[in-house]
Amino acid sequence: MVLASLLVILPRIVISQPNLEVTTSVMSPQIRTFDQNATYWRSLLNYRQTFGSFRLNTRLDYGSETSRYVNPLRVYEFNINWDQNPFSITIGRFNYWSSLSNIRVDGVKTGISTVRFGKFELIGGFKSVNNFNNTIYTQSDFFSNDSYKNKLLFRTSWSYRQKNKFINVSYWGEGKNDKIRPNFGISSNWRVKGLNIHETFVIDLEKSELNYVRISINKKINNHRVSFGIHQLRMNGINPWSWVKKLEIPTTFNAGWAWRISPQMQWTHKVNVRKGSFSTIFYNSQFYYNHYYFSFIAGLRDNDRVLGGTIGMTQQVGKTMRFGSNVSLNMFDYNDIIEPVNASSVYSWFDWNLQEKLSIKFFARYTVNTFYKKDGRAGVVIYVKI
Repeated sequence: MVLASLLVILPRIVISQPNLEVTTSVMSPQIRTFDQNATYWRSLLNYRQTFGSFRLNTRLDYGSETSRYVNPLRVYEFNINWDQNPFSITIGRFNYWSSLSNIRVDGVKTGISTVRFGKFELIGGFKSVNNFNNTIYTQSDFFSNDSYKNKLLFRTSWSYRQKNKFINVSYWGEGKNDKIRPNFGISSNWRVKGLNIHETFVIDLEKSELNYVRISINKKINNHRVSFGIHQLRMNGINPWSWVKKLEIPTTFNAGWAWRISPQMQWTHKVNVRKGSFSTIFYNSQFYYNHYYFSFIAGLRDNDRVLGGTIGMTQQVGKTMRFGSNVSLNMFDYNDIIEPVNASSVYSWFDWNLQEKLSIKFFARYTVNTFYKKDGRAGVVIYVKI
């Protein structure tokens, strides 16, 4: 009701030039990622419009119906944002991203930002659906049978940024099994006497266990950079992607060295050690030269020897065309986590910028590993900006 009222008022306010982007993609044969269908297609629309201090944000797509996307029309984002320094408020469906979590919310986000005391944010609402079918929010017994608890979400956070310093502290609760699961997280970046320090902790207060830990310390010495880190990841079966199996990376210690030989050439080395039931030790080296990339990995995982690596390249043809390809064997790369596992992947692409606001991309990919289900796809993506 509030959002509808705002849409009636907004046209009377000074309107800026709209920002409209349309992307259409067609993929085939789609092996298991979405369905067994021979072809999957969709058109994605991003629309941004400013009305004085208000901004309308819309991101949606229309495409093939699948077991994952039950409804052919999917609304990823539809909200009104009001920003009048130091206050801001967002109402509707929006995405929340931070170093601690990312989630799509149907609700309200409010914030106040000051130079002296930092930024305070408060979020309340429901976790948005992923398959975009008829959601439980439309049922008449939504509140009477307490089913709303499993979708309930609230979050409060404080962040502060200064030169060479950043910190974010958050407390949030998510509904599951008819109760609210409390979580606490802290993330920070520091630069002290040439040391770059980053740490992130996420604690499941219900189970009193760490879900995510990342500590990274590095220092640059001339053309070299030495580093030390600790990493742990546990998703507890709650994955942001339905096609990902349960992902758990026990505590891993690593030490690394990077050498920037020239502006076009870099060589990195890293040793990783993990103890416990998933005992693993491995060495990873990466070499970059201009548009070429090579990676090598070797180690022991549960007393099994693993050897693998990646070869890749990208090339520019004139001013409008780029293409690239890479082949990977026995190596899983997830953000800054590299794992020696039984895996393989092939990926090739060709990007053609016909005009400043029109481009076409052709691609093909096939991936198999212990964390993802088997995935194969090929297709074309057409991007238009108006």
